[in-house]
This record gives sequence, structure tokens and C-alpha cells, in this order.
Amino acid sequence: MQTKFKAALAGVAAALGAFGLSTVSANALVTPTVFKHVTQDGTFFANEYTKVTPYHLKSTKHSAYIWNDMHSKKLYNLKHYSSYTWYQLATGYKGKSKYVQVTNFPMTKRGWVWAGYLSKGYNSKHYQVTSKRYARPTYAGEYFHVANPSKNAYLWDWSHTKVRANLKDYTNQSFYKRHSVRMAHDGKQTWYSYVDVQTKKGTVSGYVASSLLAPGKTTNHANTDVVYPNDFTSTTDYLEYIKDSNYQKLTRSIMALFPNTPVDLGMSKIAANNYGNWTPLDGDDDYEPMSTSGYKDIIGFNQVSKYLYDNRNASNDTKIAGVKKLLDEAGYTQAKRDSLSGYKLGVYNINNINLSYLKDQTPDGKMAWYGLAIGKAE
Repeated sequence: MQTKFKAALAGVAAALGAFGLSTVSANALVTPTVFKHVTQDGTFFANEYTKVTPYHLKSTKHSAYIWNDMHSKKLYNLKHYSSYTWYQLATGYKGKSKYVQVTNFPMTKRGWVWAGYLSKGYNSKHYQVTSKRYARPTYAGEYFHVANPSKNAYLWDWSHTKVRANLKDYTNQSFYKRHSVRMAHDGKQTWYSYVDVQTKKGTVSGYVASSLLAPGKTTNHANTDVVYPNDFTSTTDYLEYIKDSNYQKLTRSIMALFPNTPVDLGMSKIAANNYGNWTPLDGDDDYEPMSTSGYKDIIGFNQVSKYLYDNRNASNDTKIAGVKKLLDEAGYTQAKRDSLSGYKLGVYNINNINLSYLKDQTPDGKMAWYGLAIGKAE
């Protein structure tokens, strides 16, 4: 079913709020304060980087504190963050002294600082974010993969000081752009894409140079336990996965039952979504059948899918024996299957695989999904 694709994007959805600042109201971020004559500035939240007012620390010789809204607590000493650029959220006065409410890029540090400690403009040290974009498909949305599997593709934190992962080690994954930023460094401007990667330690997010990514989903499925139907780019891609994956032995055995009916990716998506049985995920109740446009004379073997799911813990030999029996009972004996002409085979199986990212979404942390159908291309 189509909603099962959400499982592959679980890590993406979990972190979407962390950097979605464009929807945040500036009013919500200026709380009651002792500062007077406060003027709010929402350009940072609106991602209007041509209008945003950036600052950097004027000197590291003296302490320069960021205070809370009531000017009762020192939050941070700017001299410990000498490479940061700070973005204006508001201005105000305490007595005759002008203060600026600032934030760092990811809003992990925010507060009021005396304007005399600051100089306007982006910091000249290290990497600085000078723009943030969400426009699709250039800056956000769509899938990408590592362009050159032999070249390092480092995933950095927002300050470009810590490597979180090397995407060269994850060329079997597709990456969904959540937004892009332009970073200035040594007079050069470089675009970076914010993406997520699934690692053994969980989901890791960060920025990778956009030039190191290529549009489209990856066709490298090596060492991948599960690939969902929509993650394949073509029938050829799907067949390579079936041939190479250790978890597709059942699929290969079912294909052998239809020797003259070639596997087709479109038909396999229909089989999985419209005639399949699957492990329900928590919150996954918005099922909608997918379109069968482009196909006709579709025959769904629902009884086979149900049998496989009900016997998902059985051996492959037991499963195949049961599939043969059910096909014979449905009138699709081996002789009839051998004589099928003009049909495409739709087959998709996740054969009761233990998936760590589903440990809290299914009763046993396993995923089973079986679908079988045939049809003709229009």
C-alpha cells in the first residue's frame, strides 16, 4: 500500500520541525521583557536573507554576554563563539543602552546583547550561512543520491565544524532535500543541502555540498534489507534488487512459477498496494488504492497474499508449496501459467524481516508485506 512508503521516511518526518523556521512568527519569539521600545525584526524567520541584519563579535578581548529577556541571567559569552554570525530578531533599550536580540542559525542560542559588543555584517571566520531556500525542486523536495560513489561526500553540522557522516558510505540510500543554505567561506559561496541519512546509530541529519548530489533515487541497493516499491526507478532496477538481495529468495521462487510472464515494476506496485497483505504500522490507517492506469485484465491473487502473510513465520519451502496449491485451486495450474501470453507479473515481498527502525511501530519490530497479481499493459 502507498502509506507503507512512510516507513522509509520515518526518520525524515521525525526531524522536520527542527529547522522549519520559516513558519514561526516573530511575535511568538519576543517574550515579555525588561527592554523598552522593542522593535521586532522577522526577516530571519521569513528567510529574507537580503534584508536580514547579521552581526559578529567586535572583539574577543573582553567578555560579551547574551542575557535572558529579563536581563537577570547571563546565558552565553560571545567570546566563546567567536566564529559565529548572529542574526537580529529585535532591538530594544535598557535605559539609554541599545540592545539587540540575536540568535545563531539553528536557534539553539538566543538572547539580548549590548549593541556595543557587535559589528554589523557576516563573520569573516570559517563558514557562514548567508541564505536559506525552500523552493522546489532546486533547493528542497525531490530525491537525490550520491553523484560519485568513489568521492567523499561529507555531511556537516550547520556550522561546518563537525562531520556527521560520509555519504560515500551510504550510496545505497536516496536523500530527500529539506532545504538548502548558501555558505560563505574565503570569498566563495557554496550551496549545501540539508538531508537525512539512516545509520546504524539512527537518523543523522546535516548539510552536504549540493554539487555532490545527483537528482533521482539511487539504483544501488547493495546491503539494503528493504526497498519499498516507490523507491525503485525502473523494472530493470527492481529486477537487479530481486536478483541480488538475500531477502528476495521467496520472490525469485514465485517468479519461477510464472516462467513466461516477465516481472514489471508498475504491475508489482499494483500487486503490493491493491492486492497485498502487510504488517500494519502505528498510525498507518489512511490506505488508498493506487491507480491501475496503463494496465488491464488485472487478476489479483489475494488468497496467495493472505496465505503468505498468515504463514509469514514459515519456511520458504512451506510458503511456496502453499502458493502452488492456491494457484492450482484458482485454476492457474503450472500448465496454464506456462501458457500465459501478454501478461506482466506483479510480485512484491518483504519476507518478515526484522527492521530496527520499526521496533516501536509493529508488535515484534518485523515487517511482512506480500503481493501477487498479473495484468496486461495497455
